[in-house]
Amino acid sequence: MNTRLLRIDKEGRWFYQDEEITHRKTYLLFNRNLSRDGAGGYVLCIGREQCAVEVEDAPFVVKTIDFLPSIGQELKVIWLILNDETREPLDLETLRIGPDNVPYCRVRGGEFEARFSRSAYQLLAPLIQYDEARESYSITLDGKKQEL
Repeated sequence: MNTRLLRIDKEGRWFYQDEEITHRKTYLLFNRNLSRDGAGGYVLCIGREQCAVEVEDAPFVVKTIDFLPSIGQELKVIWLILNDETREPLDLETLRIGPDNVPYCRVRGGEFEARFSRSAYQLLAPLIQYDEARESYSITLDGKKQEL
């Protein structure tokens, strides 16, 4: 039985007492006011009110990505578009492949983890290079190769 009032599922959907929060402004307000507590958990802070939030996987979801090429064909920036409708550049050093080959990265200055949606992963996948000799995967961004 869920003892917490608020929770976020692995798709980034918020629930209050197991009812999905579908009101867009409430959903965005909750996402933008999510914080970490001192013990590493999650808490919703609005004004002086606080409520613990149960998070099934990662609190944010990369819904899609956008690319900024530099001069030539080299990729300069990968922009993440998150479920809270914000955009930020991918910090390639935080990109990792988790269970079931799902990519994750750190967002909001490294404070939170974000899970890539299937559609965002499909856009990212062509950029992933496989090195047979090393049996490893990597992405090159702005001339820097990052192993995954």
